Amino acid sequence: MKIFKLLIPALMVTTVLSSCLKNKFDQMNPDASPSVIEFANPAAPAGETPGGSAFTVFPVAYAVGASVEGTYEVQLSGPDPAPQDITVNIGVRPAAITQLNAEKSIVASYIPYVELPSSLYTITTPTVTIPAGQRKATVKVLFKTNQFSFTAKYALPISITSTNYAGVSTNFGTILLNVAAKNMYDGLYSYKTSANTALLPNRSLSGVRLVTSGANSVSILPGLLANYTNEVVYTVDPATNLVTVAMTTLTPIATNASSKYDPATKTFTLSWTSNGGARLFEETFVYQGPRP
Repeated sequence: MKIFKLLIPALMVTTVLSSCLKNKFDQMNPDASPSVIEFANPAAPAGETPGGSAFTVFPVAYAVGASVEGTYEVQLSGPDPAPQDITVNIGVRPAAITQLNAEKSIVASYIPYVELPSSLYTITTPTVTIPAGQRKATVKVLFKTNQFSFTAKYALPISITSTNYAGVSTNFGTILLNVAAKNMYDGLYSYKTSANTALLPNRSLSGVRLVTSGANSVSILPGLLANYTNEVVYTVDPATNLVTVAMTTLTPIATNASSKYDPATKTFTLSWTSNGGARLFEETFVYQGPRP
């Protein structure tokens, strides 16, 4: 009987502890989190956005045009959909750019963002509504990408300025859109190198990115041969469709006169040398489609 009496208090303690732990876990359940209004991620975040930063940068790129529309979602997070129509007002928060640039100013390689001039965009839906019973609404912005500088590092600090229900997210109530214009050569390509190519001969890849670096130039990502970090820039002469290759490493560079772009098939056929002719590179890019 003594043993039995000793076991009863132990069992009671175990039950109480188990109950306390369960209650604590329930409080951490996302379904019990408070409702807030925030921007959904419009793209993959930029790798240079610092950990712990108050704001996140999202790179977005659009074709060159006089009026190009970008769409972004605001959403209600929390356990339940909207109990009523939720009005969400949209504006900009320039101070976010200043704060982000200050956070990264100690990094020597960091290039500060500049605010996208107001003359180059219009928020066509400054007020949106998340309907009762739903969670999302779409914000629309028109960009004059044909007036963008191809060398500027733009950021549009789009922000939720107010709402008639729930709070505004601290982390995603304002996001920075790194908006860029894409020239006609920008996109995803199938990529091949010849058997004569230095370093990586007979290379064959799909989905290689050529990214706008100027009005008529693109850079291969991540770099040389879609493998190394050495920046390589291909510039097309729109009058002749001949291509010139440039690098700041492995110099001097020489481009074979046969290097060209075929607008009918959207194909780059390139031959060039680096290291004063010591290395030969023969590359072919065939357009597959626009990049995200």
